[in-house]
Amino acid sequence: MKLKISSTLILLLAMWVALPARAANSDHIRRLLDTNTCPSCDLSGANLSGANLSRANLANADLRFANLRNANLSYADLRGANLDGANLSGANLHGARY
Repeated sequence: MKLKISSTLILLLAMWVALPARAANSDHIRRLLDTNTCPSCDLSGANLSGANLSRANLANADLRFANLRNANLSYADLRGANLDGANLSGANLHGARY
């Protein structure tokens, strides 16, 4: 039993170490929050939870694995944006273009 648990823990640790690091460009996050526009920006892995991004221009942005939980993305331009693995639970996507 202990061997099975140890093997599982080792496997999980190896998988975690093998995952690529995801870090958004901090200048891009600042630009988005200051101007509400950041087309083609690297926002992968960004924590934008609860952010008001209504009418934001995020066309072609990299939002992979971004935390957009409870974010307001109403009427945002998300055309061509990569949202793979993004957390959109509770996000307002009313009228968003994608």
